[in-house]
Amino acid sequence: MNGVSIGDLAVQTLTNPNEAARRLLALNPGREVLWLAFFLAVVLNGLVQVGIDQLIPVPEGEPIPPTDPVFLNLVRSAGAMLLSVVAFLFVGRLLGGTAAFDDILILTIWLQFLQIAALLITLIVSIALPFLMLMFLLATAVLSLYVTLHFLNEAHKFGSLWKSFGVIMLSALVAVPFVLALTPSAPV
Repeated sequence: MNGVSIGDLAVQTLTNPNEAARRLLALNPGREVLWLAFFLAVVLNGLVQVGIDQLIPVPEGEPIPPTDPVFLNLVRSAGAMLLSVVAFLFVGRLLGGTAAFDDILILTIWLQFLQIAALLITLIVSIALPFLMLMFLLATAVLSLYVTLHFLNEAHKFGSLWKSFGVIMLSALVAVPFVLALTPSAPV
């Protein structure tokens, strides 16, 4: 894949996520490439999170929240991402889906790379225009949900976005306790 096709695939992911998912699934890159891409996504996500923590201004008078060690952030990010892959796989199969682990993994990795790009854009915009940060984060979340619905639908061959929505909801019920356990500063 070259730079032009990556850009085309990114645009297609937002405009026609079903076709983008089919293109990604057809790549069949091999497990070594998938795991390398997985850890690259984890590291890039960690770097963006550090950038957000360091560069987003804290309003005057507010206490500066303590930062977690980078290694802990990387482990937490890898665990949450892997947990979502496993939950999407098994919950999808419970609902009649047929996806393989590698199918869910490649789609999750691609979505993670797009979310990293969106966070970078949000970071840059929020430094220049801080009042737009919340809007960009909300738009990223909505687009991420939209793409994830279509990606799960293609991977599991559901033929129904409602089943994909069910996978997301049930996966969240399974994954949230584990993610909270990975987060020492969680409200639990």
